[in-house]
Amino acid sequence: MTDQGNNNNQNLSRNPFAALFSSVSDAKDFASVQKQPQPLSLDDSRGSQDDSDNSVSESVDENDDSLAEISRSFRSRQELCEQLNINHMIQRIFLLTLDNSDPSLKGGNGIPPRCVYLEEMASDLDGQDWLDMDNIEQALFNRMLLPEPGNHLINMTSSSALNLSADRDAGEKRAVPYLFSCFQRAKEEIKKVPEKLLACAVRCKNLSVLNARTVLLTPEIYVGQNVSEQLLNLLLEAVSGGLLEEVGEFLDEVIAALLADQEVRTFGEVMVPVFEVMLGRVKDLDLCQLLLNSYLDILVYFSKQLDIARVFVDYIQPKDPNNGLQYQKTLLGAVLNISCLLKTPGVVESHGYFLNPSRSSPQETKVQESNIHQFMAQFHDKLFQILKNLLQLSPDTRHRLLTWLGGCLHANAGRAKIWANQMPEIFFQMYASDAFFLNLGAALLRLCQPFCRLRSPKLLTFNPTYCALKELNEEERRSRNVHVKGLDKETTLIPAPQNQEPEFAQSYNLLTENLILTQYALHLGFHR
Repeated sequence: MTDQGNNNNQNLSRNPFAALFSSVSDAKDFASVQKQPQPLSLDDSRGSQDDSDNSVSESVDENDDSLAEISRSFRSRQELCEQLNINHMIQRIFLLTLDNSDPSLKGGNGIPPRCVYLEEMASDLDGQDWLDMDNIEQALFNRMLLPEPGNHLINMTSSSALNLSADRDAGEKRAVPYLFSCFQRAKEEIKKVPEKLLACAVRCKNLSVLNARTVLLTPEIYVGQNVSEQLLNLLLEAVSGGLLEEVGEFLDEVIAALLADQEVRTFGEVMVPVFEVMLGRVKDLDLCQLLLNSYLDILVYFSKQLDIARVFVDYIQPKDPNNGLQYQKTLLGAVLNISCLLKTPGVVESHGYFLNPSRSSPQETKVQESNIHQFMAQFHDKLFQILKNLLQLSPDTRHRLLTWLGGCLHANAGRAKIWANQMPEIFFQMYASDAFFLNLGAALLRLCQPFCRLRSPKLLTFNPTYCALKELNEEERRSRNVHVKGLDKETTLIPAPQNQEPEFAQSYNLLTENLILTQYALHLGFHR
């Protein structure tokens, strides 16, 4: 027997209830039976089950509350993260912010180095220091109204390095270039943002377009800004920087927005000031200036864009269609007037070519001639592209351009008269210059080139009865494609039979008009 058994026996012998048994051994047997687990009665089992169910139910309820709290916390963190991403994206696109906290606390991940801080708006929002899709429209408008946004720049990162490009981009004062840059940055965001932010990025791009429309429709709101000059300068920068396609995409969307809302100002009223600025600059350019090519590229772009081209062909119509000199004063006429010829015959002052031919070596003269020929070839090629694009773009632009050409030749018919050489003072007040007709003839000759090849079958479609047509009204000229006036009064090589008219066509093709316009332009231009 072990020590534990001896101890148990001693404990039982000392227990006063052990006297109820005959021996200590019987008491021990009874104690061992009582220690074994006893089966529960039916009533006891039911009570125990109820207590267990209540305990499980309470545990499940506690778990449900805990899961709901976790879910709410997760959603809250997810929304916070999404809002933070939207805020950073807006900052990257528009380079503005409501947060002027310590840059070291911002992390710097996805944040532009410089932003314009909108202090007044941040104060009005009473503690909200983030941008979202509800307040970005107002924030952008407030930023556009700042006279000097560069004075409101703040550092967004802890870097203290000088960053002139970031300062220039964020502090851009000119409205149109700033919005174009926002448009470009929004396009980049659209390419890389996750799907959840795609709609926000697209809306930011649309906001840049809508604000550009507002700038062009109501330029008086933006104090100290000449939006017409800004638009033309943006095109010049695009041509020199190889970004004309990107700027063209931006302008296409802005034009669509302008055409959709013409209550305040029509699209024509928006574009005419741009043409006016361009006219003021082009008329003072010389043939060999590189800047001339940039303006010609812009005119080529205008001639391809349907909505702009429609305004352009209306804009170039002269105030007095019977005055030949008025055609030279239009935007197209000012371009045609650029040449290496003397602007005023006999006046060599301020002329840039062959100033001292007697003192120049043959080699110097030859080099200058070669340069002039090269620039003239490029110049005439651009003029040809402009005319060709306008003729092919739409029936409306074709009719308006042909009306301009036909009216110009008719108004300058006096150039071929004998007295024109004898009275130069009157001549220069009434008619377009020799340079104008030199360039016009060269461009029209290029238009005739496709059907002027030897044995070209297209020449057989030429209808000479065009020249014998009498006066037609505007509607008839449009429907029958007849735009040159007064040809029936010209002297013919073979007199027409009296009281006999040719059989006129119901409509004349473009080939016939091109050949007539070209021959007449060369006749008037080189008759002197």
